[in-house]
Amino acid sequence: MSGDGGKRYVMKILFLIDPLQNYVSDPLYVGLVRILGQDHVVHYPPKPIYYDPSAKLWFLPQMPKVEKTELEIKCLLGEDFFDIVCISSHRQESLDAFARLYNPHKFPPIVFIDEGDDPHIRHDIAARYPLALYFKRDYVWKMGSPWKDRWGLVSTFRGNKKLFHRTFPMPLSIVLEALPTFSGIPKDIDVSYRGRASHPRRVKAMEILSSMKDIRFSGGIYASPGDRRYKLKAGFSRLWTKLFDDRPAEVADEQKKERPEAYYREMAASKIALALRGGGRTATLRYFEIVAMGAMLISDAPETLIPNDFVPARHAAYCRPDLKDLPELIRHYLKKDAEREAIAKDAYSHLLKYHTCERRAEYFLDVCARMI
Repeated sequence: MSGDGGKRYVMKILFLIDPLQNYVSDPLYVGLVRILGQDHVVHYPPKPIYYDPSAKLWFLPQMPKVEKTELEIKCLLGEDFFDIVCISSHRQESLDAFARLYNPHKFPPIVFIDEGDDPHIRHDIAARYPLALYFKRDYVWKMGSPWKDRWGLVSTFRGNKKLFHRTFPMPLSIVLEALPTFSGIPKDIDVSYRGRASHPRRVKAMEILSSMKDIRFSGGIYASPGDRRYKLKAGFSRLWTKLFDDRPAEVADEQKKERPEAYYREMAASKIALALRGGGRTATLRYFEIVAMGAMLISDAPETLIPNDFVPARHAAYCRPDLKDLPELIRHYLKKDAEREAIAKDAYSHLLKYHTCERRAEYFLDVCARMI
């Protein structure tokens, strides 16, 4: 089987899915099916969002319904049908499904995808099962600092060199056709930003952008169910609210979240759109969505390793973590139409080459073929 990238792969995968929506492994599954074919990528347990129209999610396309029972999968495992078994989430449901199938005496190589928004290693899983590969969303090692790598080996990996060298980054990817298209939409927004109040940097950015009266800004910060009021504050007000008014966020703050159509329309109508880290360390889906919708990306520099990341000044502009240079960057690129449009165009080509679900699947298969 070969993908659009021209590479050829022959691999059969048992993909133990996350029963909830998963921004890392769900697009990866779609990419793997497209590269290998649905008969070569068997998912289990059944996941209705993959095929049931009533369960469809906005960020995922659907495929023909192909399901196998637990008994059928056990028979395929006994016949050595699969080349690898992939645990696609650290959630307990995925681990329970794997435990029901696992045979320590005869089993294919095990690949684990840790999609957690943190730089921790799940040592309980690594100790329980002989993992051939460990893919990590928030991958903070091998970024050019040998000292940090040595410290990570000692502290995070607990001195386990084998696990350290068999752990690889697994960033998010994007399913392009799941996004709406707005051909011919005028770019009448100078800069936009919209996101959940999951990091104080996001709230600070809203204050900065809202105060820039010389630009046309669109956006907002919203709360999710369970968020506290202090998360929507910045600076001293954030600390004061956390200490003395730690109530849940108001319903009105939850209602500030846009529906997907309006969210993407805002990006498509923007000359520049901003992406900032949330609760996790790695770039969020918005980082790739902005480029996919044809806006120029300005972001804080990713704090994790993203293979084939966007190149500064060629595909994106990166602001300081304290955001002090954000107004200057915005004003610079709003004045330089040709430069800004060239960056957005080159970034889109780079996205197609490296960060779609198909290209992320090829990256996954390349690592598996090389390391297993």
